[in-house]
Formats: sequence, structure tokens, C-alpha cells
Amino acid sequence: MEHFTPDIHIELPSFTEKSVSVSDFGAKAEAGSCSTAAFREALSACETLPGAVLEIPHGVYHFYEAPGDVFLPVHGLHDLTVEGNGSELIFHSPVAYWDIADSSRVHLKNMVLDWAWDDAPLSTVGVVRHTAQDGRYLDIEFPSCSYIPSDMDIRIVGPFDPKRYTPGCPGGIEFRPYHNNHIHLAGDAGIDAEMQQLVRELCNILQHDMQRLSDNTLRIFTKDPVWAARHFKAGQCYNFRHFEYDGVAVRTTRSSHVTLERLTVYGCPGHGFFSSGGVHHLHFDHCRILPRPGTARSVSVSVDCLHVGNSQGNFIIEDCDFSGAGDDCINLHDNSSMGVRRLDDHRLLALRATQSALQFEAGSCIELRRPDLSPTGYHSLVRMVTYQPEQRTCILTLDEPLPLELDEETIIFNRTFHTDYYVIRNCRFTNNRARGALLQGSHGLVENNLFENIQGAAIQIETGCENRWSEGQGVDDLLIRGNVIRHCDLNAWQMAVIYMGVYLPGGRTEYPIFTNIELCGNTIVDCPRLAGFFSSCENVRVHHNAVINALQLPLDLACYGSSTMEEPIYGEHYEGIFQFAHSQNCSALDNQIFSTIHP
Repeated sequence: MEHFTPDIHIELPSFTEKSVSVSDFGAKAEAGSCSTAAFREALSACETLPGAVLEIPHGVYHFYEAPGDVFLPVHGLHDLTVEGNGSELIFHSPVAYWDIADSSRVHLKNMVLDWAWDDAPLSTVGVVRHTAQDGRYLDIEFPSCSYIPSDMDIRIVGPFDPKRYTPGCPGGIEFRPYHNNHIHLAGDAGIDAEMQQLVRELCNILQHDMQRLSDNTLRIFTKDPVWAARHFKAGQCYNFRHFEYDGVAVRTTRSSHVTLERLTVYGCPGHGFFSSGGVHHLHFDHCRILPRPGTARSVSVSVDCLHVGNSQGNFIIEDCDFSGAGDDCINLHDNSSMGVRRLDDHRLLALRATQSALQFEAGSCIELRRPDLSPTGYHSLVRMVTYQPEQRTCILTLDEPLPLELDEETIIFNRTFHTDYYVIRNCRFTNNRARGALLQGSHGLVENNLFENIQGAAIQIETGCENRWSEGQGVDDLLIRGNVIRHCDLNAWQMAVIYMGVYLPGGRTEYPIFTNIELCGNTIVDCPRLAGFFSSCENVRVHHNAVINALQLPLDLACYGSSTMEEPIYGEHYEGIFQFAHSQNCSALDNQIFSTIHP
């Protein structure tokens, strides 16, 4: 099978002998001294010195004030190197640490970025010590805390292995204790109801009322005592997360040829590395994201370690170590929206189309897809966009006349973006709450990586639309080889260690949205259920892999999905080690499969 040649060249800054030091502008490496202003002045000085190196003398710097919700702006700069010299930068507000925008040939290297955990922990591990017989309350002890506040904010609660002290454990459930704030309704009751069926998250489990039993033990009251009595047992361990999408360690927008080298992130109340808005040519080289060693921290970053969406592609991610994320280690995707209304020949109302997610603008190119993701044949440039944020909709004025008949569940792809052409190699993805790598872009090479102790799938290839988000525009040409996958899919999020599929109100689609994909030379060890599930695909080759100790749990066991203890997805029947569904011209051949576990 032919695949793209990974010949991606990331340009480094041009170099001069000029240098600027943050200490020249008053930066002090001491607690209590805010370094924001000094670092910003040093960055401003670099605007007139292209090719200069911004030096951060070795030390520990603290950042308290963040004007404009950004600590360190790299805006409109070109040919800039920032040399951290092993310094640690500690941030005290949940906003962007570094913000790279409208810049090119930027190189950040050799520094540690961390969150002021003592000010506000990102998460806290709690153990159920007692459940009321009638399920009315839970007594939760937080062993790592000398004192736990009774008014702590809880965003999401996930299963935690009490022995390994890592995310995920067999049979564990995940839930949002209060409301799910990520639901985006379109205002069409029928479409909303269908898409809501795909939201496989429990919510409204706990009440806000808490009583203090001791300095580190709280009594938390439940909303459904009968359900709680059935699911919560003494000894269960959970990770209570207090932040989610509240910040980012390094954000990159509208920029190109950016290299992050030997950056370590020990903590951030949001994404580690986040890139969007047409960025292209990014290099992540020997970067690490993990909970700070020597601490009992239970999370590193609150959501994804590395998230790239709505980009122009061309990325290299190599020799990185990502661990302890609150969501995916890597998520590569472009966004879409489902739900339209034809207003006239050239105007279309797009439902669930916010500016931040879809980024439509004049000159954008859109494609309309049927509800099953098959092409309608319609493409057009956008003349004008009118966003209606209160309704979460927008009106697109288009060059090409619209078809007279449009299904109201039509899907819109913004073809201006293509998060394609990427290499992920020689990386470690471990002890993670969600997926190891969520791959929703074409022309990729994923090789020689280690995936271990992942709560969800090690590798997930996906496209779909539902009430929280709509991501992916299909995947063509992907090679996954030479990886080691061990002890993943702990909570059977999608039934397989390597999962390929869609999420749509109409269920699986026969249209092959995933094409020309090869998996070879991988070793997969300790699978709760399937090693691989592949659907809505064509020309997928699975060969010369080793699978050891798969199918440890019955395939009909009612413990599927990310958190819901429910029936199989779409009422499907699962079978085998590698399973194909709604597929064409696919095969699994010459794989070595055996078990060392006695039945």
C-alpha cells in the first residue's frame, strides 16, 4: 500500500549575534515577584531585533498578572528564539501561559511550565469510605489533602486505580456531577433528540451540598439515591477534577514554522499545547507533559496534552512523553457542523456553527455532505458570514447556488482547513484518562510509539457529529506501524484498543469515510475486549501484528461507552480479535494471536 513520504521541513529562526535577557528588564527569579511585565518588555524589544535570542537566566519565575488573559504574548514576531536555560515558569491565573499569534519561525526551548498547584489544585483523588445504605450520600476521603474545602468546584469525576494511582480501572464509571455544559443545541427538537443519544456521559449525579466530617473527608449527597446505592461502593477511587478548559500552556494561532523543543509542562488548567486558526509547520521535539515528580498530583494538564484543529497541517511530533492528561494525549482534527436550513439560493443557516469552532470567514471554502457523510457534490466559496452567537448559528452567503432540496441534517465541512500530513514517532503516551492518539486527519505516519495504561483506546480514528462537538472530515492514507500498546482501553470506551468509526444520529454509515489505512508490525498486549474495530472504511490492511491476551471480558458485558454502563454502541454485536463492519476490501492477515492466561 502506498503512503505519503514524511518529508516535512520546519524552518528554524534565522540567527544573529543579538540577544536580549529578561533580567535586563527587571525579571526576578523569586516567589512573590511577578515577572509578567519584565518578560513582556523583553518580548517587545525583540520586535525590532529579528533573529535575536531572548535569554531567560536559569531560575524559578512566577507570573501573577495576565493582562488581556495572556501572560506572555508572542504576537507578530518573526525569527525569534527563546532560550529557557532550564528555567521554571510558574503561573498563578487560569489563562494562556505563552500565546504565539501571527508569527513565524519561532523556537521555544529548554524550560519548565507549571501551574501554582498550592494555590488551587487541578484535581484531587478521593476514596469512597462509606455509602449510605439507601444511597442518599457518600463519605469521600481525600488522602493526599490535609484539608479539603467543602465548596470545591467539581467539573468531572473519573475512575482511578487505587493501587496504580493512575486514571481508569476495570468497571469504573465516569460522570459529571452537575450539568454537562458542553451540550450545544440547535433549536430543532428532532435533531437535538437524535444527537443527544450519542452523548454517552452521565451527569447530574451529585448535589452541591457537602458536609465536613473531618479535615479531609466530606459527605456528598446524591441526586438519585437508588442509582447511587447500586453503583458506589466503599473502596472505590475517583479523580475529582476542578478545572477543564480554563487555560493553555502554549497556544499557537495564525502562525507557521513553530518549534517547541524540550519544553516540560507539569501543570495547566487546560490544554498543554493548543494550535488552531490555519497554523502550519509545527515541530514538537522532546517535549514532556506529566505530573510533577515528587508530588501526589493526579493530573498534568486538565484536557489534551497536544490539540491541533482547523489547521493547514504539516506537523512533526517526535521523542515526546505525554502522561496524566485529563483528556487525550493527542487530538488532531478539523471541525464540522450538522444541521442546515436553506434561506434562499445563496444563503444557508448553519446550526451549531460558532465562530470559535468553525472559523468560517469570507473566502472560506465549504463542502456539503449528506447525513451519512457521503458527498453531495456541492462546494462553494463563502462571500459573507453573519454569526448569531446567542443562537449558536451563522448565516453563510455563498458564491454557488444551493441545491433546491437540502436535508436538514446536512453536514458542513470547512475545507479551508486540513489537519493533514503529520508524523508521530518515538513517543510515550502513558497513564492517561481518555485516548492516546485521536487521529482525524489524513496522510499520517504513526510509528515506534509506546501506549500504556490508557483509559480509552490507544488509537482512535473517528469522524462524526453530536451535541457536544463535531470533529473530523475523514481520514485517507494513514500508516500505523511498530508501536507497542499495553494495558489500554481500561474502561472499554469504544470496545477496542484501536478503534475506527463514526458517531452520527443515523448510526454507522456505509460510506467509506476512512480509506487506505495500514496497521502492521504493532504489538498489542492485555486487551479487555477487541484489539481492533474498523468500520465505515475501505482498503484497510491489518497484518503482521502480535496480539497477546485479548478478549478478557465477555463482549456482551454491559459496560460499554465512556461512562454510561450501557448497551453496545448502536446495538451492535461484537466478535473476533479484529472486526470489520460496514467495510469494503479490508483484511486482517498474518497476525500472531495467542494468550498466556488460562481461561
